[in-house]
Amino acid sequence: MKAITDATLVAEFSAAKLPVIIKFEAKWCQPCKAMTPTLNAIEQEYGQRVQFFTANVEHCDLMAQRFQVSQIPALVAMENGVVLAKRVGSGSKQEIAQWMRQSIPGARDER
Repeated sequence: MKAITDATLVAEFSAAKLPVIIKFEAKWCQPCKAMTPTLNAIEQEYGQRVQFFTANVEHCDLMAQRFQVSQIPALVAMENGVVLAKRVGSGSKQEIAQWMRQSIPGARDER
């Protein structure tokens, strides 16, 4: 997952060719830390179809306000600059992958 900040948000999203998942977190948040390996595993599986970013809320006030993030960890799914879905709280790999597939049409399994 690539870290983004308020300053790099526009450049990163302008360059994004794929749908985006942003994980909002903080260094002191234990559920955020616990969720990182899960998202890394999902990124390995879906990285060709979805771009993954992480945003530390302590350094991303504007982004957190823009996406109305008031609890962490939080995931925001976006495509072409449009928010498709938000999820608050951690979860299993299966739960998060299912939410992502339901939220982003391009992330659905190709069979």
